[in-house]
Amino acid sequence: MNLLRVDRSPIRLFLFGLVGLFLMLAAVDVIWGHWVSTPPDTYNDEITSKGRNQRRSDYVWGVFMLVGGGGLFGYAVTSLIRRTPVLVLREDGVVVAVGAPGDEPVFVSWNAIDGIYCAAGKDPDGGPTRDLLVIDFSDPEGLPSAPWGASWVGNRLQIDATGWDKSVGEIVIHAGIALEQAHRLSAEAAIEEEAQDD
Repeated sequence: MNLLRVDRSPIRLFLFGLVGLFLMLAAVDVIWGHWVSTPPDTYNDEITSKGRNQRRSDYVWGVFMLVGGGGLFGYAVTSLIRRTPVLVLREDGVVVAVGAPGDEPVFVSWNAIDGIYCAAGKDPDGGPTRDLLVIDFSDPEGLPSAPWGASWVGNRLQIDATGWDKSVGEIVIHAGIALEQAHRLSAEAAIEEEAQDD
């Protein structure tokens, strides 16, 4: 049974799509329309050599904006339609999507996890601090060695939680309860097994 499902924020995905749409509209204006952008130089309704250079430059910039905007728009629409979770807390473990795009999420049993915490991480590009979900693994087998949107520090996986629809604090509370219950059930099962052996 799923205890908590975490998706990418639909507002953030919508904004990505909006930026992509604006880039595509700007590309159409730069290449063909010239409603806002400056048209190439002309003299007596004939394009000048400087205008031909400007038009080539407009085509290059327009293609870059069209491809980039189309990519952003496609990513946003696909993510909004498919709604693949980035993290699922279950009674028996955690399903986490840290593989390359298109890879299946990885399931990890609570028995392989020592703890789940929240932290703040510095942005390597000098931006604001980011929320991190930190998972300590006793056995990280089966998890990608080069995760997407995350990094390894020993057996500790630090996942960038920016843009998730639930706060890291809420995730840690639910995960802590599930982890404690799973460890308690494991300990009780071990005690029962010892009692049966005696």
